[in-house]
Amino acid sequence: MSAQTDAPQTRHRSSRGRLIAAGAVILVLLAVAAWSGLTHWQLARASAQFESGDYTAAQESADRFLDMSPFERHKGHFAAGTALAGDGALDEAEAELETALSTAPARDECAVRVNLALVQEGQADAFRDADDVDAANDRYDAARTTLREAPEECRPDGSGQDEEMDSQEQRVDESQEEMNNPSSGGEGGEEGTDGDDGSDGGDSEDGDGGDSDSAGSGGGEESQDGSGGDTSGEESGESDERMEELEKRRQESEERHSQTNEGGTGSGVREPGSKPW
Repeated sequence: MSAQTDAPQTRHRSSRGRLIAAGAVILVLLAVAAWSGLTHWQLARASAQFESGDYTAAQESADRFLDMSPFERHKGHFAAGTALAGDGALDEAEAELETALSTAPARDECAVRVNLALVQEGQADAFRDADDVDAANDRYDAARTTLREAPEECRPDGSGQDEEMDSQEQRVDESQEEMNNPSSGGEGGEEGTDGDDGSDGGDSEDGDGGDSDSAGSGGGEESQDGSGGDTSGEESGESDERMEELEKRRQESEERHSQTNEGGTGSGVREPGSKPW
């Protein structure tokens, strides 16, 4: 009789234990889900704050993500670096993005590399504007290397990402080339003068008398003066074209570093990967 009474009680206790264990597992899963949602909400919040131009708040949200989450930390550093870039703190932004790059999986590297290269390009532009050519070259070289070392996992040949990064590389190359080898019309002017001198000599040698020599010389002078006028006009035209080109590049640089994806204010970075994760 006692054995028959104990059996149902044992089964009841076993069933109750399983229910408690299942409930505990469910509570843990709910807690993990809530924690994961809260941490990733910080990233979503940082992105929204970045778009609204509140870069300080975006950085704070990114920092809270890093405080809360031991996982996917490259996303937090990317968000913080992007917010700092938006606020114009390029050196601090570079440090955060370098940290993000060192921990990012290959599939996420391109987004980090695009923003990091834009920051390095912005540093180069600032040095160029300050006439520090050596420092500007160093930063342009760094930007180019950052883009070229992207893994194939995030930059397959012929993809949209590859074309975007190729375009970015080309812009860096053009800015650096223009800085190091500015166009000049001086050589053309010198060649024109040399040619006129030869013409003068020929006129003088062909002349038979003093009057002819004088006339020949006068003709040479007129030719040289005329050539000089033409050269001056050409140089003036080239100078105007160069000034227009420099102004265009300056405006493009300002637009590149002063607008977010949606055209906001600040010195934000561009697509792809322009916003915090």
